[in-house]
Amino acid sequence: MALSNPRRWYGPTVLGVLAAGGGAFVAGRRTWVTTTLGDGQGAGATILTKGSDVSPLVPGLAIVVVAAALAVLASSGWFRRVVGALIVVSAVGGVVATRTDPDGVVDAAVQESVAFGQGVDVTSVTHQGPWLAAAAFAVAALLGLLVIRYGAAWPTMSSRYDAPTAGTAPVAADPDGSDLWKAMDAGVDPTESDADREDPTGDR
Repeated sequence: MALSNPRRWYGPTVLGVLAAGGGAFVAGRRTWVTTTLGDGQGAGATILTKGSDVSPLVPGLAIVVVAAALAVLASSGWFRRVVGALIVVSAVGGVVATRTDPDGVVDAAVQESVAFGQGVDVTSVTHQGPWLAAAAFAVAALLGLLVIRYGAAWPTMSSRYDAPTAGTAPVAADPDGSDLWKAMDAGVDPTESDADREDPTGDR
């Protein structure tokens, strides 16, 4: 269903993509798996595995989404649709990256731990980080579709600081007091209009 006023979605869409990309980045930097090693006698260790350890693509693609959201502000027309497609592709890739199996990374970290040995119990707990990152990427993908569909109709950055074109004539300044005195000294009545000077008899 088409939006009734696409221009109203410009700001919320860009802010939403920024928030989704930032949320995916934060979730990708959080701990995804907590592994506890213990021998049942009080000795042991705790290993924290972050999302960036499991899948470095997650925070990387999140940064791409954030950068693309800023590019929406600076672009226009068909290029804005290209940026929207980049958001969708990066977000979908981020969702796929969150489904990476962490077991290999966790096992390697356990093997390297000085607390690991024969008879040591290993317990792992998976947190909500992968699901939060996947949800943020999914939101970014949906908003990217809005950029593709309606981005060309959204306003662009202000051109108030653009250089004036060659056809733009400068605006004449109002005469100051010294100009009026100079005109009177030259015998010109400054209160007369150009038409009065051309027709001194006053006939029209």
